[in-house]
Amino acid sequence: MNEKKEKKEGGFLDVISLGAGKQSTYMLLQALEGKFKYKPDFAIFSDTGCEPDYVYSYFEWLKDLVKTKYNFDVIVVSEGNILTDTLEYVNGKKKRVASLPLRLGSGCLIMRQCTNDYKIKPLRQHLQAVRGENKIRLWIGISLDEMERMKESNVKYIKNYYPLIEKQIRIDSIVDWYKKTNTPEPMKSACLICPFHSDAYWKRFKKVFPKEFKKACDFDDAIRLYPNLKSKAYLSKHLKPLKEIDFSYENSLFPELIEECEGLCGL
Repeated sequence: MNEKKEKKEGGFLDVISLGAGKQSTYMLLQALEGKFKYKPDFAIFSDTGCEPDYVYSYFEWLKDLVKTKYNFDVIVVSEGNILTDTLEYVNGKKKRVASLPLRLGSGCLIMRQCTNDYKIKPLRQHLQAVRGENKIRLWIGISLDEMERMKESNVKYIKNYYPLIEKQIRIDSIVDWYKKTNTPEPMKSACLICPFHSDAYWKRFKKVFPKEFKKACDFDDAIRLYPNLKSKAYLSKHLKPLKEIDFSYENSLFPELIEECEGLCGL
């Protein structure tokens, strides 16, 4: 799918940003059933290389389903593996890496570059390569209950489109739809080492996916002395090693990923 597209009537290619989480999966399947006012041309999965294994398993099932049932293409793009790239930087094997918003002992956050470099950049490079004379209507699966995550595109050739908000669809309705239709419900899609994970997320992850939780803990230990910083770096807001935290006390006032750039993570 690297060939450039002929100019469409209306001048837009409709592209679904797919994270293989609850909202974007629902949006994709409903779109292919004609439930929205536009018809998608293809979907694109921007892979950080660091999703939990269950996300990749679900994504492969979903990709096969839409190809078999609808002859619909899901394109995978990637800028690399953010976990291994970061570790190579910490160990002096890389001169630069897109920084995660790690928590510092001083109370500050490192400037966040990961969403741009590992999500947005490869997605936009592919869209530029194939769009031809068209602009892009980029479908983003933010539901009505998270509408504060909506953002305008900062490039002229992309128009962000929020069909779930347009139809006032909330996450509880989406979850009900999975149950009523007997469609396998995806679990949370988010980078394994995201510093915005809540205590509730880590608590469940530690219990249900101990091997992957250990992987996150090992990463957390490895980035403690992140290069060129005056204080220690942590994944957790508690400023303690992840493996030592008691996740019993969750402050749920601030949902995770609300501040996420461009609304492309965790959907």
